[in-house]
This record gives sequence, structure tokens and C-alpha cells, in this order.
Amino acid sequence: MNKKGDLSLSITAIVVIVIAFVVLGLGLSLTRTIFKGAQDKLPEAFAVTNLESEPTAENPITIPQTVEIDRGKSKTMQIGFYNKNQDRVLNAKFKLTECLDKAGVEVLVDKLPSISSTSQDVPASSAAGYSIILNENSLTAETYICTIAVCNDGDCSTPESTYQKDQFFLRVIA
Repeated sequence: MNKKGDLSLSITAIVVIVIAFVVLGLGLSLTRTIFKGAQDKLPEAFAVTNLESEPTAENPITIPQTVEIDRGKSKTMQIGFYNKNQDRVLNAKFKLTECLDKAGVEVLVDKLPSISSTSQDVPASSAAGYSIILNENSLTAETYICTIAVCNDGDCSTPESTYQKDQFFLRVIA
């Protein structure tokens, strides 16, 4: 038997295995980097599928039936909008248009919670997902009935600029 040949073969095998693991690690890192970059560049494609319930023609605004928020705080949410109009809607943006307290009295405009959201163009018969920030403006701690609307750039002053409306309960917690 040739002991030098056996030792040389063992060292070569170890070097090949180490190089194979290094190449495998680099390949996995590259694949992860590519997918992470693609996910950052295409957030709109994933937004609708990430929602608890996707918006449809029967349920065009997907907002939870009851939204809880601490008094004077902000809350982030993901909601969806389905354009059931025949035309593309431009600059579709969410806005809270009114809230009523338990006595049916309308909340003053300066106390009305606000919504921060981006605007999107939504093609006809298509859905879009939105990440929003709901800002509570020192309402009394109780439950309110609120109306949320999707409007042209947040301007809900005319029926032509209001694309869709829905109601939900807003529970303000002290």
C-alpha cells in the first residue's frame, strides 16, 4: 500500500467538500438577495394578497368591522379597495368623512380622526391594497360609528370625487 497516495486523496477530498459548501453558501445568499430586492420593488403586487379578506365587488372596502385605538394615539392598518366603477379611478385615497357618537351626535371636524394613506390609480374591476395610519384626535373614550370613503386625492366634497363609502365601529380606549 502507498500511504502517501492515501493521504493525498484524503486532503483532496476535504478541499473539494469545503469548496462545495462555500459555493453552495454563496448561491443561497445570492438567491435570498435577489428575492429580497424583488419584494422591496413590488410591494403593490403583494399588498392585496396580504389582506385578511380581499376586496371584491360585494365588499369593496375591506376594513375590520370594529377598529380599536388608544386615545390620542395612532394605529397602522392594511385595508383594501376594489374599483367596481367602469372607469379607472385616479388618485384613490382613503378619508374618514364622519363619525357619530352613541347618542347619534356628529363629531366635530377638528376632533374627527384622520387617515394618512398614499394615493393610487386603480383600474376598473381591480383591487388595490393600502397601508394606512389612523390618527385619533382626543375623542372621548367610547364607541363611534364612522364612515370611511375612497376619494380622488382625499377630496370627498363632491359625489363625483367620492368613489366608495363604508361604515365601521371605532372604539376609542382610554
